[in-house]
Amino acid sequence: MNFPAKDNLIRFTKTLDRLKNMSENRNDWFPTSVWHFAIDNHQQLNAELLPEIIAEQQRDLIGEKWSNVLGWHSRSDLHEKNYCSNLVQIIDRNVLEVANFLRWDLQQFSLDITTCWAIVNGKFASNSVHNHPNSILSGVYYLKAPENCGGIYFSDPRPASQMLIPPVTEFNLWTFPKVSYKPHEGTMLLFPSWLLHGVEMNMSEKVRISLSFNIGMSPIKNKKSR
Repeated sequence: MNFPAKDNLIRFTKTLDRLKNMSENRNDWFPTSVWHFAIDNHQQLNAELLPEIIAEQQRDLIGEKWSNVLGWHSRSDLHEKNYCSNLVQIIDRNVLEVANFLRWDLQQFSLDITTCWAIVNGKFASNSVHNHPNSILSGVYYLKAPENCGGIYFSDPRPASQMLIPPVTEFNLWTFPKVSYKPHEGTMLLFPSWLLHGVEMNMSEKVRISLSFNIGMSPIKNKKSR
């Protein structure tokens, strides 16, 4: 299922309206959230980042091999580059918003960007299904997203739910086996690092360029009073 965030909200609202007419009580546990942020002034930010990413690719044409299939993967230390300083500030703000929503106790641990890398997918390039071990949150920011360049998709993290699948008249939040988000320039997604995801094949004649990142956690040691 491929639909933008606005369509997600519409589907969710319609589902809630139907649930209001049901007689039984129900609890929904263990939700899996994907947060999406529209970045202000993204045109200026992208204009700063795109030439630097192209330059990184020219310096290392082979790149690294992880989930990328036919695409280019940069080194994973881009968050330490000066040209990424504005992006780092935006990531930090968005991660803090998610942490506050989840009621994480940030008096006991800190959240930091541990890795950040660029992905350049030309025609027919994609990314295989994977997750991000040793991280608590992961994210992606889109710099170039032409039409038909391939969405990011997330698989149901409950593999046992696929053992016996009844037919449905309409998919909803409880029955989707997979969801796909169409990339939009200037949009950032955040999601749990354990959530399996991949990128569909780029069927465009133009390149798809994104920056991905991982968020780690470190305990804050209490200073003992003397």
